[in-house]
Amino acid sequence: MEQQKQDETGGKEECLLCRITYSVYSNFPPMPSAMALNAETGEWFPFDRLKSYSSGYEMAEALGYAWACDCRGRAPKRFNEQFELRDFTGKRQAGVRYRVRAGSRVVAKGVTDAQGRTQRVSTGDAKQVFIDVAGS
Repeated sequence: MEQQKQDETGGKEECLLCRITYSVYSNFPPMPSAMALNAETGEWFPFDRLKSYSSGYEMAEALGYAWACDCRGRAPKRFNEQFELRDFTGKRQAGVRYRVRAGSRVVAKGVTDAQGRTQRVSTGDAKQVFIDVAGS
């Protein structure tokens, strides 16, 4: 099985994070009613879907922490955040147009989701970011 795993990664060794992820989730018993959470997007999906993936990286990606992987030449994006926009009373602001800037460069733009969240912003190094909100 280990040789097969290495072949599926293009002949390169998987990092410890991917090996452990695969080793843990590939051996879970079937759990048809269980759900798993993607930590990056906040989306739930059927837990048994994890067993359908052929590598630890695919599993880590589904669970939202593949950014921490450093095998197979992927550049880690160690700095990533998602912002939640609220008004002065603390109420979440859904459907608000925004843009996220690092200096003068726009790194993300869109409309907040139903919970007032922006999309996740990832960078390779620490950056000070600014959020511009439409109408402010």
